[in-house]
Amino acid sequence: MLFLSESDIEAALDMKDAIDTLEMAFKVHSEGKTKTPVRTHLDLDTVNGIGLFMPSWVEPIKAMGIKTVTVYQDNPGRNLPVIQGTVQLFDGETGTPVAVMEASYITRLRTGASSGVATRYLAPQGASRAAIIGTGAQAYTQLWAVLTAVPDIEEYRIFDIAQDKAQAFKEQVEKDFCGVKFRVARSAAEAVKEAQVVTTCTTAREPVFLYSDLGEKEVHVNAVGAFTPQMQEIDTAIMKKADKLFVDDFEGALVESGDLIIPMNEGKLEKEDINGEIGEVILEKKKGREAGDGLTVYETVGMGSLDVVIARAIYESALKNKIGTELSLK
Repeated sequence: MLFLSESDIEAALDMKDAIDTLEMAFKVHSEGKTKTPVRTHLDLDTVNGIGLFMPSWVEPIKAMGIKTVTVYQDNPGRNLPVIQGTVQLFDGETGTPVAVMEASYITRLRTGASSGVATRYLAPQGASRAAIIGTGAQAYTQLWAVLTAVPDIEEYRIFDIAQDKAQAFKEQVEKDFCGVKFRVARSAAEAVKEAQVVTTCTTAREPVFLYSDLGEKEVHVNAVGAFTPQMQEIDTAIMKKADKLFVDDFEGALVESGDLIIPMNEGKLEKEDINGEIGEVILEKKKGREAGDGLTVYETVGMGSLDVVIARAIYESALKNKIGTELSLK
C-alpha cells in the first residue's frame, strides 16, 4: 500500500491535470455511473468542529474510496490546520487497499479544480479581470484554477475581512503567478466591481456582497464556501437573477448548501431555478454560457466521486514517477 504525503501529492498532479481529470469525473457522475451517497455530517458542537465522511464508487475506472475529513474552526489558535484528514483508495476489482493519502491538500486541489471546470465552461469569453473573496485554506488553489482555466486574466483583486491576511496572500501569489497584477481591495464590493470571474471561499453566514455590486457586465461567480445549510456567501438576488445557475451535485447541493437552502426556505428560490449539474453542460445535455447571458453561478459543495477520481489520478502518477512511501498492512 502506498502512503502519499501532501508534498508527494503536490509533486504528482498539477492544476491543469486536476481540471482535466475532474471534467471526466463530472461527466460520469451526471451519467449516473457513480455510487456516491450524500456525505455524512457529524456536527461536533462542543468542540466547534465537523466530521465529514465521503465514500464513492466510480464505475468507468473501477475505483472505490472514502475521504474522511475534520473541520475544526478553533484550530488556528492551536497552530493546527482547520481541515485535516485522509483519503483511502481501493482497487475496485479486488477490494484491496492501495493507497492512503493526506486529504486536506486533495480537498483544496479538487475544490479548486471543480471551480476551474465551471470557469472553463461558464466564464465570459475574453475575461481579463477576476476577484477572490476570502484568503483562507481554499484560496490559493481557487485562484490557481481560475488562472489555469482563463489564462488571459490580467488583474486579480483580493479581499479578506482580515486585511493583513489579504496582503500576505497577495505577496504569496505574486511570487508564483507572473504576468498578473494583484491588488488588495478595501471591500468585497470593490473587489467584484469590475471582475468578470468572482470566487467566494469564506465561512460566511451572510452574503459577502450584493447583486448590485456586480454591476451591469458579463460575470461568472464560483460559490465555494457554503457547505452547510447555515452558511450563506451569495446574495439571494444573485441566485434568483442568474441567467444560468449550475451545481456540482443536485442532490448534495439541496441538502448541504445554505446558498440554496436559505433562500428556498424563505420562498425566494425554487428548485426549478437551478439549471442542472455542471456535468450536464460538459455532456452538452444543458447549455452553458450563451450569447446574451450576463450572470452565471456555479454552486459547489463537493462530492466523494471527485475525491476518488482525483485520488486515482494521483496514485497512478505516483506509481509512474516513484513518489510516496510503501507500507504493509501485514
